[in-house]
Amino acid sequence: MNAVNRVAAVVLLLVVMLLCTTALVVPTWVFDAVARQAAALVDFLNSLRWYVRLPLGILFALALDIVCVLLIIFEIRRPPSRPIRVQKAAGGEVMVSVASIADRLRYEVDQLPSVLRTKPQVTGRRGGVAVELDVETATGINVPDKAAQIVELARQVVEDKMGLKLARPPKVNLRAVPYPRVPKEPTAPRPSVSPVVPDWEEAEETEEPGNGDESVSPQDEWVA
Repeated sequence: MNAVNRVAAVVLLLVVMLLCTTALVVPTWVFDAVARQAAALVDFLNSLRWYVRLPLGILFALALDIVCVLLIIFEIRRPPSRPIRVQKAAGGEVMVSVASIADRLRYEVDQLPSVLRTKPQVTGRRGGVAVELDVETATGINVPDKAAQIVELARQVVEDKMGLKLARPPKVNLRAVPYPRVPKEPTAPRPSVSPVVPDWEEAEETEEPGNGDESVSPQDEWVA
């Protein structure tokens, strides 16, 4: 279906380019021709009886709708995966399904330390098998070492253990689990420190005017 889609897209683009170029270079002639053809089509439709024109319109509409629905189904429907031929099988022809290859890769890669989850994607190519792995790992791993380990393991599984041929080196998409957020400890409020007042200032503040001891002479007492 992909080849058909590419051919249809190329043909459609060529037709659109031709029509647009002609309409932009000689717009008067193009629009005049379109108007004449439209008028001739309207005259032809008016010449038909309504009981003939209506069934023909419904028939053509149903045919167009069926073709469009089929194209949509073919575009959305996932094509069945073709089995892959084992290259190293002797004495016969052995085919392995794509699902079996993906299950084997998932099982083998999940056994590696620090690997949490593996999602393989296997597609058959003309030159062999294309493998892409989405791997979720634990935090704190050495990314280059772990990626090289996964690539080598995928190559061993496909070529050595299953007897297939890789069309290109395996592609690995690593995703590490995010680090947990450590809550910050609440900071204790600073104690309020009262200003240090010298002793002589405290003495001046506590001493009130007029409250001191006054000496009274005997003469003053006699006069009173």
